[in-house]
Amino acid sequence: MQYKKIRVRTPVRTFRDLEVYQQAIKLSADVFNLKLPAKFKDPAICGEVDKLKEISKIVPKMIVESYDDKFSNFSLAEKKLEKAIKAINLIIAKLDFLNAFVDNEKWREQLLGILKKYERVKIRTLNLKKAWTRVFKKS
Repeated sequence: MQYKKIRVRTPVRTFRDLEVYQQAIKLSADVFNLKLPAKFKDPAICGEVDKLKEISKIVPKMIVESYDDKFSNFSLAEKKLEKAIKAINLIIAKLDFLNAFVDNEKWREQLLGILKKYERVKIRTLNLKKAWTRVFKKS
């Protein structure tokens, strides 16, 4: 299904106006607020959670940098959005791993909620890239 008529809800004046940026920041905060259940203090799992936190910071950073570069160097802006998408893929993979490893229902619900939101952010980032390509790509 393709949407021919896409309209902007509000004018985008800065990167802070991008919905995908706002959602990425909220999700990064959600990842930083993750607390492992007490019985799962395995150093390997704690290391995975720490890596997850570091990767979650990359997504909003790449969106901001891409927004800044889209006027001056569009190919660099595209690469940064692709890097954000790759980081989201890594986050989803790590969330899947943690979900499979930790046997705690509350923890799983929390992880699945974050995972589903990251999947939506990935789609929105792809859509942002497509929209910018239509507008800024010089043929």
